[in-house]
Amino acid sequence: MKARLATVFLLLVATSALAGEIRGTCDVRFLVSSTLHDFTGTGRCQPFSAATVRDPAGKTVLPSVVVEVPVAEMKTGNDSRDESMQEMFQSDRHPVIRATARDIDTDRVRESMRKDREGKAPLGISLAVRGVERDIQATASNLKEEGSRLSFDLEFPVSLKEFDLKAPSVLGFIRVADKVLVKGTFALDVSKAP
Repeated sequence: MKARLATVFLLLVATSALAGEIRGTCDVRFLVSSTLHDFTGTGRCQPFSAATVRDPAGKTVLPSVVVEVPVAEMKTGNDSRDESMQEMFQSDRHPVIRATARDIDTDRVRESMRKDREGKAPLGISLAVRGVERDIQATASNLKEEGSRLSFDLEFPVSLKEFDLKAPSVLGFIRVADKVLVKGTFALDVSKAP
């Protein structure tokens, strides 16, 4: 029993000694269709950070990273539409949209993107909107690495109905479509522990 505890302790020490950290930012764009015309909107996530670790096989793993986008800062270029959007999201009670990714094998994702003809890789995330959380399949692409900096794009569709959101309408007949395409551009600084 003591030997097993010592082994677990050594693994934890070794793993944490190889830990690193990422610090990042992202810009978000969303593309919306409506019965009148399509439009786009933008947002920016709050700066975020997360620890990376090396698993016993030596792979770099990101146990968890949380990215939050303030609803009040999401803009479409139309004040009236922005107000309706904030009401739909109930931004007074739910001020952020939160995306969480867990247990990401960063080496595997990079390798998948390098091997794919279009430079893409699937990435599962959990998206929380107005108190409703759903698992979403996203696609990572456009990986660029320069020293300790890397950037990539992330894209995924969102169904308003799946998050119990009722699309705003104007004059009762101009309505936003259920599906919204979300695109994020991420910039990360990666550091390794000494």
